[in-house]
Amino acid sequence: MINEVSLKAAESLVERLALRIEGLELPSLNRKRLAAACFHQALEHHEAIVVLVLRRLYGSAMTLIRPMFEIYSRGIWLNICASDEDLDKFQKGKLHRKFADLINDIESHEGYDVGVLLHVKKSSWRAMNDYTHGGALQVIPRITSDSIASNYSDKQILKVIGFASAVGYWATSEVAILAGREDIASQLLEELKTNENINSN
Repeated sequence: MINEVSLKAAESLVERLALRIEGLELPSLNRKRLAAACFHQALEHHEAIVVLVLRRLYGSAMTLIRPMFEIYSRGIWLNICASDEDLDKFQKGKLHRKFADLINDIESHEGYDVGVLLHVKKSSWRAMNDYTHGGALQVIPRITSDSIASNYSDKQILKVIGFASAVGYWATSEVAILAGREDIASQLLEELKTNENINSN
């Protein structure tokens, strides 16, 4: 069983991140609002993942990891990479770009050229797809010697919580940046770094 402290910490983080950006005013520019909508969806996925883990619906929580990462990345792309024509196509549902191309575009921009998104995609994409589309990682843990049941390891579940938390921090910091509050974004990223160091010890 996942310990109660980890679950409470995950639940508390969702609330704390929401409070950090509550009341911030966003620019009325179309580009910024589209990006903000993406980050908002990513944060909703974060909360949903935590709720599902609390309800022990682990497989469903894992299913949301890829959509959370994708829409977070798409928000960045719409904000800093998309042309006005791209934005128009996106709103009409006619923008067809491979996700890998979006990541490459993002990482060609200063401030995003550290390789984090590309590393996540390369190291975790196969697992994300498995969880989202019902591959072996999603199905095999449900088979035990005498039943079909949710039987994921604590390590798998903690990894999902940790990843969702990291993207939650990233998405919240992006909202702060859209609102012109780089100070809040810096604080959030520093807090994430500190938490990662604690968890790795």
